[in-house]
Amino acid sequence: MGSEVLRVLEGRERYELVRLIAEGGMGTVFKARKTGVAGFEKTVAIKMLRKQFSDNESYVEGFIREAKLVANLIHENIVQIYQLERCDGAYYFVIEYVDGMPLFDLVDFHRKLQRPMPLELAVFIAARVARGLAYAHSRRGPDGKPLGIVHCDVCPHNILINTEGVPKITDFGIARVASQKAAEARVSGKLAFMAPEQARLEPVDFRADIYALGIVLFYMVSGRMARNVGLQPTEQLAQARENRIDWSLLPENLPEEIVAMLHRMLESDPLKRYDDTSVLARDLEYFIYKDGYGPTIVTLADYMRKLMPGRFGIEPEADGAIGDDDRTIVLNQKP
Repeated sequence: MGSEVLRVLEGRERYELVRLIAEGGMGTVFKARKTGVAGFEKTVAIKMLRKQFSDNESYVEGFIREAKLVANLIHENIVQIYQLERCDGAYYFVIEYVDGMPLFDLVDFHRKLQRPMPLELAVFIAARVARGLAYAHSRRGPDGKPLGIVHCDVCPHNILINTEGVPKITDFGIARVASQKAAEARVSGKLAFMAPEQARLEPVDFRADIYALGIVLFYMVSGRMARNVGLQPTEQLAQARENRIDWSLLPENLPEEIVAMLHRMLESDPLKRYDDTSVLARDLEYFIYKDGYGPTIVTLADYMRKLMPGRFGIEPEADGAIGDDDRTIVLNQKP
């Protein structure tokens, strides 16, 4: 039967946990197998709320809210949630398993190689993420009214790229609707990517996600953080609220169109940012496709396989892996 089983969850369906993928303060994520009749198997991921939080009403409500909020978001650039379950008092939900890596690892790999990420691929990833966000931002409820979904934690750790080259947004754990009162909110999310209004606990809407994606794009094209992440949390919060950005870190040869888009995405005043996420996606796509051709998911997948043959199981000799002096460089490998 494949790999060793760590634990079996028996809810309405049977899931075999086979590998720990990630571990955080509130929960854990496992690679798992859903099993059924006649030897049926499907690979999924299980996101489980730690048992010590399962008796805390506010944590449980937040966990359930995430599952319900994202359950009907079906888009190729969003990690899908299949099911909410409870077993032995612990809550978990079943999500799409993404075989790939976080965007953070890809950018960090380039940083260690001391080479920039190809600009067209950085813009392509941002465009696909923008399309996923535009879809989430535009969802309506059964009554036809906009749901006003805001992710609130768009960052390189929450953007996964699978082996087919498809970027996917994950972890809507602190997502909320734009109508939520500021008093009900708290400073949650990664300060390095947070919009000023979110850091100030003001009401947020989709423009907060556009801002965060702007910081992600800045990170991809420069290999550097737009803000000083070496500061104490209180000072990081202050620089987020004041929208302090070190624009000197952008490459000098960065095309003016991208610089202009970044400035618009990272405006302090939300009303001066893009007023529609799909318009941002269109502008990013125009930049890479205006000459009639440009990168696709196949382009990105092929590039990643050549860049990191050890990560994706391709022999360097057979696929012309990228390296220095004909020697493949493989860093930050994971089993």
